[in-house]
Amino acid sequence: MTAAEPLPFRVIRPRVAARPIVAHIPHGATHIPDDVRAGILLSNADLAAELVRMTDWHTRELYAWTGRLGATRFANGLSRLVVDPAAGRGRFTDDAQEPMARVGQGAVNTRTSLGGQLRLEDPAARQGLLERHFLPYHAALDALVASTLARFGRCLVLDCQSFPTEPLPSEPDQAPGRPDVCIRTDAFLTPPLLVSALAAALGREGFHVEVDRRFAGALVPLRWYGRTHACPR
Repeated sequence: MTAAEPLPFRVIRPRVAARPIVAHIPHGATHIPDDVRAGILLSNADLAAELVRMTDWHTRELYAWTGRLGATRFANGLSRLVVDPAAGRGRFTDDAQEPMARVGQGAVNTRTSLGGQLRLEDPAARQGLLERHFLPYHAALDALVASTLARFGRCLVLDCQSFPTEPLPSEPDQAPGRPDVCIRTDAFLTPPLLVSALAAALGREGFHVEVDRRFAGALVPLRWYGRTHACPR
């Protein structure tokens, strides 16, 4: 990655007093490094269209309010078509842990949202992308969570995403009537009181809110997966 290219991720510190909150923004960028682009089979026009479909548009702006509340934001600077840091809830590089891998959308996507071939099935190339992008990304995110825990004794991780009004063909949930807001949870770590308070607050603003629909599960850094220290109930 050259000096002219954006950083693979950015840590955005709050301008107000910091709170024990990390706002993770994984899918808001569109940048693909040239060497990664060389391994993508789509034409420039088809790739541009796939980026329109697969990018979580405006998430930096949508979740800017977290910074005003004292959250530290961790924003991906690369498209999810490079690697998807939220695949497998961000915990695993093994696609067996990611339901979307069945349609070629795991930690390293091989299929497009329309079912076409995005890149070749190449285990060596996949491992190279994981080692260059996925693993360092999560090491940095883990370090941020660890420093927050060391400072405050607790850390709330918010995984900040968006989704289109109409489901993509690759999505398992094709039912109509998608919610305005989906609150995704981890069955072990997410405090029920937080879910109910957030759902109630969003409902008062007029939003249709559902829990774990259209996708279920929340990102948990691996070293704290299944452990209560990171987010007390």
